Amino acid sequence: MIARNGLCFVTVFAFSVGAACDGRKPSTADVPIVPTEEESPGLFRDTTSSSGIDFTYRNGEEAEHRSILESLGGGVALLDFDGDGRLDLVLPGGGFFVDKEIRGWPCKLYRNLGGGKFEDVSARLQIEGGWFYSHGAAVGDYDCDGWPDLLLTGWNRLALFHNEPVDPADASKGRRLVDVSRSARLNSSLWSSSAGWADFDGDGYPDLYVCHYVDWSFAKHPACGQPRDICPPKLFDGLAHKLFRNNRDGTFTDVSGEASLRPGGRDASKGLGVLLADLNGDGKPDIYVANDTADSFLYINRCSPGHFRFEESGLSSGTARDLGGSPNGSMGVDAADYNRSGRPSLFVTNYENEWHALYLNQCDGVRMLFQYASPKAGISALGQNTVGWGAGFLDVERRGWEDLFVATGHALYHPRGGGDPRQRPILLRNERGVYTDISHRGGPYFREKHSARGVALGDLDDDGRIDLVVVHLNAPVALLHNESATDNHWLGIELVGRNHADVVGARLILEYEGQKQTKFAKGGGSYASSSDRRHVFGLGQTTKIDALTVIWPNGDRQAAKNLTLDRYNKIVQAKE
Repeated sequence: MIARNGLCFVTVFAFSVGAACDGRKPSTADVPIVPTEEESPGLFRDTTSSSGIDFTYRNGEEAEHRSILESLGGGVALLDFDGDGRLDLVLPGGGFFVDKEIRGWPCKLYRNLGGGKFEDVSARLQIEGGWFYSHGAAVGDYDCDGWPDLLLTGWNRLALFHNEPVDPADASKGRRLVDVSRSARLNSSLWSSSAGWADFDGDGYPDLYVCHYVDWSFAKHPACGQPRDICPPKLFDGLAHKLFRNNRDGTFTDVSGEASLRPGGRDASKGLGVLLADLNGDGKPDIYVANDTADSFLYINRCSPGHFRFEESGLSSGTARDLGGSPNGSMGVDAADYNRSGRPSLFVTNYENEWHALYLNQCDGVRMLFQYASPKAGISALGQNTVGWGAGFLDVERRGWEDLFVATGHALYHPRGGGDPRQRPILLRNERGVYTDISHRGGPYFREKHSARGVALGDLDDDGRIDLVVVHLNAPVALLHNESATDNHWLGIELVGRNHADVVGARLILEYEGQKQTKFAKGGGSYASSSDRRHVFGLGQTTKIDALTVIWPNGDRQAAKNLTLDRYNKIVQAKE
């Protein structure tokens, strides 16, 4: 054992073939998955072709620049933009090159018609000044009017879209998302990847955290590899991230300095994924950032109304590095109570020859402590063959335990050893806190290789089974419908803050038959994506619950009443 940051870790040794010329280790063999006949068609069915969704994220690879800009890909956002009770989709479009001029493809908005059908209503996603090279999407109601708004990230720009009626005098004409970036004073010209919304200072209005990646441009574009390929992030300085305070008047102010965010640098920042959640149980949303080849950040919220201060505790908490004390190439992140401890543990996807990381939450209200739990929880049994991107916890069969999905795909066009950049996705089953690989049960999509990036998780048809939307590089998006054959019961919850105040940081505690499940209201998550913010408790064969308690971010405790199983229930924060 070795001791680090006050915690004991079991040291696990693995043999390496040697270091590759780009600073990363070479790939190991890709072991094929051979399904049995009875395991078809599987837990998920690809329904993209019949859904009406026809979209491909494009990164401009045809120009053969082999720029690091091309490696990030795009994400997806789930939001009910028109208030009809069904989750719609927003898909960032990516971009292309005209010589060395960087341009953007249009982003797409698909309206959920029900019955597995979607309609392209992208004309209602209105950009000012033309589309830019886009990556990520984040959803939050920044003006607390009860309608979800949208932020898009990408190359040298942020775009904030306000949700408003097409015709204020005629609600039947529907809603639209209108670019208000200029009037909101979100004028960042840095390269942004993921972002997330949460009310950090407790005034009810969600603030905005934006991850920035590296200081690349065509003026800083070295040639790497033979044949030429993407240069590794270690060759570039990381860009400092930004925190924007919501001024509650439709505008935002950069408070990154006041908040004590870390600066950029050659071995710092390089943010790709961000998660906002209350990690230490004080009701305030904290910030976890998955950085690429640099220490990941854990910002503990020390804010007060109107004042922003965070304490960076990545190293001291055990969440900045891996078991061997090295920073990883981290991309995606999520949090859940996977072992029913009542605390949210962190899951982080990493580069090849690195384990995907599970950090077990052992915070005690005084100290921020996490244990590297990948070996103990079975995550390390996956090996180190994959490059992980978007990911998320979900209860696939409504058993009451948080399973895991991981989207994969290499960052290089030509992986070392002549490997295929496409990889198979990962589906893990949670057996009381220990994970086993059930990717072979996932269905045909899981038996094929993909260059996947962002993934959003959500119940697109309100049946209590979580579906997946996966974005690929230069290949059609995949809509994976959860068709697990289960009669297990479930309880769906939608939280609504008082006066539509932001609810990130809230905690839900469900008690039934001597068991307890805990869920957490989160912002950000996965990679460059925004998932369904409703909560689904899988109940197995349980037909009666004892209690559901909501602990709101301001500390109010509210007992939910008159809940109905096998459907969604809306809980509105009680008046003061």
